[in-house]
Amino acid sequence: MEQYIGYCDNDPQRPCYAQVISRVNETQGQMTFLGALPDTDQTDIACLLENLISNAGKWGTHYITCDLPVNSPHLTGFKKAGFLTWANQTVFKLSPVSPESSKPQFAWRTWNANDMRAMTSLYRGVVPGLFQPIEPLTRKTALGLALYHPEGELLGYADLDYGPKGVWLQPVLSPEANDPRILSDLINAIPDLYNRPVFLAARSYQPWLSALAAQLLGEIQGSQLLMVRYLVRQLKVAEPHAFALYETGNIERGVPVSQIRQKAD
Repeated sequence: MEQYIGYCDNDPQRPCYAQVISRVNETQGQMTFLGALPDTDQTDIACLLENLISNAGKWGTHYITCDLPVNSPHLTGFKKAGFLTWANQTVFKLSPVSPESSKPQFAWRTWNANDMRAMTSLYRGVVPGLFQPIEPLTRKTALGLALYHPEGELLGYADLDYGPKGVWLQPVLSPEANDPRILSDLINAIPDLYNRPVFLAARSYQPWLSALAAQLLGEIQGSQLLMVRYLVRQLKVAEPHAFALYETGNIERGVPVSQIRQKAD
């Protein structure tokens, strides 16, 4: 894990600091925290963020993501530093509930390598293509859970991330999943929960997920802006050359392995 903490004390009475991390061999960076007083000068916030961006760029990071409360007083500083809002999310704090019967209605199970193809297909159908470069299939921190329809179709999967104060739950559900019991059975299926609360993240591109979570016992922790700062510039690739297939006489265009070249800022 690469990590860097920046500190700005242009105003000694209102210092600010933040951290960015990135897993080795990955091109995504993540801001993990920002410490600043509400009335901190937004120019100092922007200066601090630029310092983080500069150091993350040395790791080969292509973009940095962060989750910022919608009412954050520091939104101006993030915009000054080039951060863009790509979506938003509602976070629900939910507690495990006693199952109504010994057998759950929806049988979630730990995913395995055989589930990857179905998970990828569902992910591509639910997550908008524009977001897929910055919204990974899984955070890869723990094995998640998968749910199949009795006829064999994948109805959803859930990415898990464990912490001392709770478990982060980020489901990807088919729009056909319309029973709130799906989520209550999911929470009860989380391994090693030990009565810790579950923080469910409902992205704005899955409005049906928010509707289901709102029907469970729990509370809304808040709404967040999902922001990204790109560290590379995307350039269009020249039109591929056409060449003749002599066996058929047809013209076919060659397609390069990568359609996008990237240039460091």
